[in-house]
Amino acid sequence: MERHIFFKVEQDRVLVPVGEPCPFGCRYCYTRDGAVGLARVEAEDILSRLQVFARETSFETIQLGYDGDPFARPLRGLAMLEQLASMHKHVNFSTKALLEGSILDALSTLRHRMAAEGKTLSALLSLSCWDSAPVVEPHTPSPQERIRTVTNLARIGIPVFIAMRPVLPHIAEREYERIVIEGLLAGCEGFIVGPLYADKRGRFVRFIPPDVLAQVPSRTKPVSWSAHAPTWTRYEDPDRLERLLQMIEKQGGRAFQSSAEVMRLLEHREVMA
Repeated sequence: MERHIFFKVEQDRVLVPVGEPCPFGCRYCYTRDGAVGLARVEAEDILSRLQVFARETSFETIQLGYDGDPFARPLRGLAMLEQLASMHKHVNFSTKALLEGSILDALSTLRHRMAAEGKTLSALLSLSCWDSAPVVEPHTPSPQERIRTVTNLARIGIPVFIAMRPVLPHIAEREYERIVIEGLLAGCEGFIVGPLYADKRGRFVRFIPPDVLAQVPSRTKPVSWSAHAPTWTRYEDPDRLERLLQMIEKQGGRAFQSSAEVMRLLEHREVMA
């Protein structure tokens, strides 16, 4: 199985798969069939292959969770983070889960251990809508629960950023403003906006009214951040993107257009510390 696990350095970071299907089933999810990574693979196989890759390749940051949610099964996700932390890199994880209790305690311990080695543990909390979440993200912890995760992570000193992506063309901008307001109150350090993807069969976007989607500028090309490089259509309205960036800054937040920008910020912060 190891020979099918691919890694790629992109902007000094490596994306690492969880190796399990995500149970949350968000309607825009592009991880369902293994297009960006194997749908199911043992954590040990992922970690052993990454260790070989790290001996041969230079990079600063590991990002866990682009193919699924590491905390859909919390103990598995935590065990993977423990192993990744032992590689002496900055480590980031993405999640939509409600993190509290013993898992939060374990993350706090891990953060302290990494900080002692001059490395940062950080988090991306995914939240793509607010009032529409029961329809768009029906099996996912509620927006209120995810904001609680932001509060909990910030309280134990883990820098946490909210990924407001994909930006969904049929979602009112007031929902994104609500996310920003709630996120800032919870201690979020910044907000990432990003595109909506569709494969050649139009999956991941079928829930969006066709007349709305047709108005969104798009282009089809290989996805640069994936080691598997699927060819997808990227939907992104530059005018709306600019409005969202300005709204975030007007509310007093920091705005980013990719998680790579966030990783560079955290790496620079650690160097300056």
